[in-house]
Amino acid sequence: MRSSILILLATVLGAATQPADLVPARWPSDNPATLAILNGSPINCLLIPEANWSNSLLAAAHSKKLTVLALVQPGSPALPRVKRALSLGLDGAVLEGNFPETEARAVRSSLTESGKHFVELGLRGRIPLEANAPSIIGTFQGVWAGINPHDDGTAHAAPSGAPWIDTNAGFLRFVRASTDRPFWLSATPPRDSVVNLSRYLQMISDPAMVGGRWIISLEPAFFAKLLAGDAKAQKDLQRINQVLLFFEQNRKLQSLPAYGQLAIVGDIQNGALLSGSVLDMITVKHTPVRPIPFKSVEAKAFDQAKMAVNVDPQSLDAKQQQTLKDFTRSGGTVLTAPPGWRMPVPRPDQIVTDAEEVKKLDQIWKEVNAMMGRRNLGVRLFNVSSMLSNMLGPADGSRVIVYLVNYSDFPVDSVAAHLLGKYSKITIHWPERPPKALVPYETEDGTGVDIDILESTAILIAEK
Repeated sequence: MRSSILILLATVLGAATQPADLVPARWPSDNPATLAILNGSPINCLLIPEANWSNSLLAAAHSKKLTVLALVQPGSPALPRVKRALSLGLDGAVLEGNFPETEARAVRSSLTESGKHFVELGLRGRIPLEANAPSIIGTFQGVWAGINPHDDGTAHAAPSGAPWIDTNAGFLRFVRASTDRPFWLSATPPRDSVVNLSRYLQMISDPAMVGGRWIISLEPAFFAKLLAGDAKAQKDLQRINQVLLFFEQNRKLQSLPAYGQLAIVGDIQNGALLSGSVLDMITVKHTPVRPIPFKSVEAKAFDQAKMAVNVDPQSLDAKQQQTLKDFTRSGGTVLTAPPGWRMPVPRPDQIVTDAEEVKKLDQIWKEVNAMMGRRNLGVRLFNVSSMLSNMLGPADGSRVIVYLVNYSDFPVDSVAAHLLGKYSKITIHWPERPPKALVPYETEDGTGVDIDILESTAILIAEK
């Protein structure tokens, strides 16, 4: 087992110059000795703040075949600082924050001409999704994932009725439907709080199940314990590396498209890049959903769908509206937002839906929930109130992938998954143990399997 892990690590490190292969972490020290923490880790890209740029750290990082990027935040003009980083030998730069577009464009042009890496972690509402976007895109406005209680200790609730899980998965589904660029999510541990191991695993798994990467950001106290050789901290880091390696090992699965019979037609102007939107509400109900951006509204986008939700019909042109009419004529069901219902255009700096927007969402959520009912639109999951999922697979359903992420601080047992369709081979993959073949059984609309226990995350792979 150890030899296979080392082979995989060598493969990841050897390909680290390719943007899609970079596994990033924020590095809070200029001391080369601290890099020993990374021994045996799939992390292969360090984001170094300006105060920590040093020749000794850079030399030590490069000797470990690590890609080193300058982490530049708003302040004095960015381009001179980036040029200084390049003169020191750094491999590129990450702009993190709300930079003026002209400034970001100048940095991008300079790095592109130099053949260096460029990453812009800007406002969520301005994530570049066009064809000429940078080779890595992202945002600094990530949500700290998990079941985060109110001040009185009670869990959040939402129009879906389920305990609310703070997640980045909804808006990342839309990003993934819009572009195939690697995506980095920046979210740092909450201040004045102790972050336990399960919260780190949730932050890794939350974007990873939809193809994104969290920029690993260790709490200062945890980092200090690692440097001091604290046994528990080192054990926790091993688990973090284990989950990171699990997602990197299965990264190719993310080349498969979103799977499921429910489509959501929406775009940036009606909240697709906000957390707490319709996408998140459907996700919390464990229903597979396929976002369809406006630019993708054409007949082939609905090949697999049986139902569609059109959250902003006023924004569709005549050709797109005709596509939805054709979909209904072919037997599909379309839920169209009621006349006058329209989400306000999100502010560029907005991350989550506000109270008034949640009230509006409640109006359409009741209709969405009634339309879906208890139908199996790809997979139905049971005993998963603290979990979220993501389903991928080709349109013919010959092979489907179900990512499962646990957002609680304890393992979940007795999970059941009922897949739509007949599958003869179902395997579960998880970070903590070898893959296991599950015993499928017949259900009313397909195939079921039972999972005895799930600790942090898992992937179901079903084949006909």
